[in-house]
Amino acid sequence: MTTVTRQQREDLRRDLREQFPTRERTYLLPALHELHRRYGHLPAWAMEVVGWHLRIPASELYGAATSYSELRVKQPGKRLIRVCTGVSCVLGGGRQVLDGLASALKIKPGETTPDGEYTLEETPCAFLCAVAPVVQRGHDWVGRVSPDAVTELLQPSDGHR
Repeated sequence: MTTVTRQQREDLRRDLREQFPTRERTYLLPALHELHRRYGHLPAWAMEVVGWHLRIPASELYGAATSYSELRVKQPGKRLIRVCTGVSCVLGGGRQVLDGLASALKIKPGETTPDGEYTLEETPCAFLCAVAPVVQRGHDWVGRVSPDAVTELLQPSDGHR
């Protein structure tokens, strides 16, 4: 668990005041996206600061944070691998790719390896149906992935965080 300093909280408060000076609840999603961009996930302490700034109860904040597949509340591993399980991707073998990755990493989708190296996730749709099935490695998407490509997908790439 990461220790949060008083300075980190103050810096975030200052940044929120600059970006969202009117403190309107309509800024909830933009604020969550800003946290996600900044930290790679939504740390509980940072969501607490956003809730305080926008005057939004923690339950509503958490509900919004967990309703969107592109936002994550748990810190991911060093290497994020996300497999699309939308209709086009599943029909093209996406489920087999996901199962192969889970087997190779010895984890279930939604989990991080014990060493913190990999996080395996699935997303309901990556909106890249023309090149299905697709897999996100770090920040890059790879299209037309076959189940035989599992070993290659686990190799480092420039797009990994």
